[in-house]
Amino acid sequence: MLIVGGEDHKTGQADDASERFGRLEAWTRDRFPAAEGVEFRWSGQVMEPVDGLALIGRNPGEQNIYVVTGDSGNGMTHGTIAGILLTDLILGRHNEWERLYDPSRITLRATQEFVKENLNAVAQFVDYATPGDVDGLNEIASGSGALIRSGLTKVAAYRDSQGVLHRCSAVCPHLGCIVDWNSAEKTWDCPCHGSRFDPYGNVLNGPANTGLGLAE
Repeated sequence: MLIVGGEDHKTGQADDASERFGRLEAWTRDRFPAAEGVEFRWSGQVMEPVDGLALIGRNPGEQNIYVVTGDSGNGMTHGTIAGILLTDLILGRHNEWERLYDPSRITLRATQEFVKENLNAVAQFVDYATPGDVDGLNEIASGSGALIRSGLTKVAAYRDSQGVLHRCSAVCPHLGCIVDWNSAEKTWDCPCHGSRFDPYGNVLNGPANTGLGLAE
């Protein structure tokens, strides 16, 4: 079994999974002509720290809460490092990696990237002014979702396999961005900070810690 990865994009800022899977398959067959059928296709969400290094250690402001995040696609490596580092922190032993992976670190060299990412998030608020994905609810097929404009706001509408329509607010409860439908994973994804919700609006992935609200 050969696993091939790539075609990265920001969560909620692309809904063209079939094209990306196609490019990955073409890349693979070009380099591995003996490859046969594609058994599985899936996407994952990678947490990217602003300076490219994982956050492993005490949660800022806490003494007994520890975090491991920002793996940037290197979870196997960071999982091993975290097992060593967090054990030493809990037992009060010195570890030379503590400052390197400190979640509260401030990296001035990453300031430009920090500003760039925040400008990208702010740019997503233009979605408040754009039209919906469809003009009417009758355009939403079974097993799919779409945004529809409702006055000054937007509604995230999903029609299940039985044809029943489910409506919730399209506003992410984290910082108020408008979510987008992910047709490959059948989720509502926030393009600002990566929160994800199931078709019915239940939260799947933070930073949001509550589901999408009721549709107005």
